[in-house]
Amino acid sequence: MSPRIYRMTRRAAANAETRRRIVDAAIALHAEKGVLGTSWPDIAKRADVALGTVYRHFPSLEQLVPACTSENAIRIKPPNSSLLDGLTHPDERMDRFVQDLFAFYSRSAPWTPRASVDRQHLPVLDGILSRREAGLKALVDETLGPLRRRRHALEAALALTDFGVWWSLTRSGLSTEAAGRLITKILMAWLKPRSKTR
Repeated sequence: MSPRIYRMTRRAAANAETRRRIVDAAIALHAEKGVLGTSWPDIAKRADVALGTVYRHFPSLEQLVPACTSENAIRIKPPNSSLLDGLTHPDERMDRFVQDLFAFYSRSAPWTPRASVDRQHLPVLDGILSRREAGLKALVDETLGPLRRRRHALEAALALTDFGVWWSLTRSGLSTEAAGRLITKILMAWLKPRSKTR
């Protein structure tokens, strides 16, 4: 009985390794070609497995896309509310949030523009990205804290911390860190209550 269990364990480990290679190949190809531009033969070739093996593990995009996005999220680490732990001052909270978010954009840059286009044709990808956007909105709201009372604070913070803003600023020559500092200054200058002068 024991040798059979051992063979089953080895088979399961080999299966997991093959699945990992397929996901790794797909993630890399999605960065290069986008999800819709990547074919199963492309994945098989990059993973160095038979085409049938790819289909056996992932018969459709409905299975492949969640596996890839979940694994990629582990690798590129999107920001979460723990980044605000111990921070009470609004300037510190906003600075930490923007810096972490822009660093995430830098890590996710190979996939984000293509995913934004592909999602229009892939409901499974659109659903995943919509959930991430809802999570980001909640994190922005939490970061704002009492500053959210300012009219349109949430909308302004979301707009100014969008991937496109980071992309534009870094393409113009700013580092990710400098872009984050600039956006933090702009947001805080607008969000902080101004004293009335006569």
